[in-house]
Amino acid sequence: MPHKRLRWVSAVISVILAGVIVSVAFKFESLQSLFPSGWSWKAISWRAQLFVRKAEGDIPDLSWRELWFMAHARGGFGLEGFVHLGSSLEGTVVSPYVIPSDVQSGGQLFRERCAVCHGSEAAGALAPALNHAVLKHGDSDLAIYKVVRDGIPQTGMAPLAMSIRERWQVIGYLRSRQLASSRNADPLLSMDIDVSPEQIRAGSRPDQWLTYSGSLDGRRYTPLNEITIQNVSHLKVRWIRQFSTSGSDIEATPLVVGGFIFTTLPPSDVVALDARSGDVRWSHKASVPDRLPIDTIASNRGLAVLGKVLFLGRLDCVLVALDAITGNVIWQTRVCNPSDYYTMTGAPLIVNDSVVVGVSGAEYGIRGFVAAYDAKTGQQQWKFDTIPGPGEFGHDTWKNDAWKTGGGSTWVTGSYDPSLDLLYWGVGNPAPGFNGDVRPGDNLFTDSLVALHASSGKLAWYFQFTPHDEHDWDATQTPILADVMINSVSRRVLCVPDRNGFYYVLDRTTGEFLTGVPFVNQNWAKGLDPAGRPVLSSHAELTSSGRLTRPGNAGGTNWQNAAFDDKKGLVFIPATEGSSVFTKSPKPKRGSTGFYPGSSGSAGDYEQVPVVRALDAATGAKKWESFSPPRAKELGYSGLLATGGHLVFGESGGFAFAIDSTSGRELWRVSLGGRTSAAPISFTVDGHQVILVSAGQALFMFGL
Repeated sequence: MPHKRLRWVSAVISVILAGVIVSVAFKFESLQSLFPSGWSWKAISWRAQLFVRKAEGDIPDLSWRELWFMAHARGGFGLEGFVHLGSSLEGTVVSPYVIPSDVQSGGQLFRERCAVCHGSEAAGALAPALNHAVLKHGDSDLAIYKVVRDGIPQTGMAPLAMSIRERWQVIGYLRSRQLASSRNADPLLSMDIDVSPEQIRAGSRPDQWLTYSGSLDGRRYTPLNEITIQNVSHLKVRWIRQFSTSGSDIEATPLVVGGFIFTTLPPSDVVALDARSGDVRWSHKASVPDRLPIDTIASNRGLAVLGKVLFLGRLDCVLVALDAITGNVIWQTRVCNPSDYYTMTGAPLIVNDSVVVGVSGAEYGIRGFVAAYDAKTGQQQWKFDTIPGPGEFGHDTWKNDAWKTGGGSTWVTGSYDPSLDLLYWGVGNPAPGFNGDVRPGDNLFTDSLVALHASSGKLAWYFQFTPHDEHDWDATQTPILADVMINSVSRRVLCVPDRNGFYYVLDRTTGEFLTGVPFVNQNWAKGLDPAGRPVLSSHAELTSSGRLTRPGNAGGTNWQNAAFDDKKGLVFIPATEGSSVFTKSPKPKRGSTGFYPGSSGSAGDYEQVPVVRALDAATGAKKWESFSPPRAKELGYSGLLATGGHLVFGESGGFAFAIDSTSGRELWRVSLGGRTSAAPISFTVDGHQVILVSAGQALFMFGL
C-alpha cells in the first residue's frame, strides 16, 4: 500500500508541475520559447501524461532532461503513441532528425568521432559496419541512441561526449547510410512481410492497415491523432503515384504492411509501393481475358494478407495467392465460372487460416454464395449458398424455379467476431431486381445479413432487411461490430446502415432486432414492425408506368463503407438523399448480354444529394450532417474513415475532405482531379500519421 501511495503522490505532483510550467510559460512571454507555437491543450496533455509515466518509473532509460528534449522536439519523437496507444518505448520512439541538414551535421560528427573505427561511410573498419539494418545491440532508434550515449561495456565502444541533439543527428546519418545500402542491395530482400492470424485478430498497429476495414470489426477507425481538428488544414501532399489502368478509377482499399503499400488496379492487377516514397517495388499483371461474358465495370476493391502471402479475387472468378515479396503466383483456384455470369470484385477476408470470398453478378441471375479456402493450399473448405435450394432452410421463400437464378450476390467484404467465431456477410438483391412477380415470396437470403459459423460455414442466424425486394436495394454494406448500452444494458451488436434507407441495430449473437430508424428521407415503408420487418406503403408497389420512390436506385447508402468512433458512440454514414422512378416489365426477359433487371426502363436517379450523417450508434438519432463538398455523379464518392484526432475523412466529387467528428463542420478540402471512389486510410510512416487517398488512376499521400 505505501508503494502504491508513493506512485500516486508522484503522479499528482508531476501533473501539478506540468500544469504550473505550462501556465507560467503561456503567461510570461519570456518563457514562451519553451513551447512550440500552436500547441493545443491536447498536445500539452499527452506530454503531461508522459512525465507522469516518468515519475512513476515507467521510463527508466531516459533522463528527465532527455525526455523534455524529445517531447519538445518536432513531432515529439512519436512519444504520444507511447502514452495513448500502449506501445513500448522502443517501438514508439522515432527520431525526427533525419532531414538533410541533420544528416549533414550527423555525418560531420560521425567522421570526427566514429569513422576511425567504423569507417568514413559507416561501412566498417576496426569496428563493425553500421550501414545495415540489423545491429547486434538493437535496431530501434532508441537502442542505437543508448549505445551512442552509454557505450558498450567491455568493448572499445566508449560513451561519446555529445549533446542530446548531436546524438540524434548521428543516428539520422546512420539511418541515411542504412537506407542507401538497402537501395543498392536487392530491394526485395528488404521487404519484411509476415502477418499472423493473431495480428489480424488484434487489429492493425499504427503503421499498418491489415484488412479491408482496417480491423475485423468493420469500424474503419484509427486511434491515430497526430492530425487533429487544429492542424488538418495544414495537410500537404507527400507524394503522388500515377498509374496506367484500364478503368477510370481505383476502388480498392490498400493494405499497409512492413512499410509497404499493396493495392489493386483495374481490372485485377496488383502493385507494391514503398510507403515513404510511393516508388513501385513490384507489380503483378493479371491474365484476365479482355472480354468476359458479364458486362460489368472492371473494378476490384482490394486484397487480403496472411503470412507472406497476398490474396486476390480476379474478375474472371479466380482466387490467387501471391508472394508478397516478389508478386509471383503461389497458387490459384477457380471459385466460379464467368460463363455463368459470375465475377469477383470484393476484397477477401482472412478468418483464422481461411480466405473468405464473395461473388458478384446478381443482375445477371446468378445463385450467390460465400466460400472459404485454405490459405496454404487454395482448397475449398466450405460454401454457403445465399439462395437456398430444395430441402434447405429458406427454400420455401422461393416459388417456381426462380431460386436457380435468384441473385443474392456477396460482393462487399464482411466482418468477423473471433469471440463468437461468427462471420457476418451482407447479401445482395434478388433477380430480376425490379420485378418480383416471377419470384413470389420473401426470397431468402437476398437483402439479408447472414451470420455464419466461421469454422463450418453453417448458418447461425439471419436478418432480412427488405423482403421481396423490387428496388435493387442490396444489403451488402459491411456491418460494424460495437458494444453499446440499450435500455441500460450493455449489448454486443451489429450496426448496419442499409441501402433501403433504414439504420439497424441487431444483437450480433442472436440476430435479434433492437433498433431500426430511417437515416434518409424514405416513402416506401410506413415504418418497421417489432421484429424489424418493413410495413409497406403504396410507394413500394412497382408498376409498368412507374412510381417515384425514396430512396432512389442508388439507395440511402451503397457499398461505400460507414465508420464508427467507439469513444463518441457515433456511426458516420456516406448517405444519399435521392429518389427514382421505378418501373417493371410485365413480362421480364433476359437481355442479349445476360442482363436480367426485370424493368422496362431505367430506375435512374431523379435527384441525388450527398450528405455525411452522424448517428448515435445505439438509437440511430441524428447528431449532425454535412452536405459538402458537392458530389458530381460522374466523379463518385467514397466510404469514410474516423480517427482519434476527432476527424472524419472522405472523398466526393473529385475532392478529399475532412470533417470535425464532433460538430460536422468541414475543416479541409482539396481537389484531386479525378473520380473518387475508394475510402481513405491512415497509418504512420516514420512515426508520423499520414492519410492515403485515391482519385482517378492515382494514389495521393498527405501528411503534416
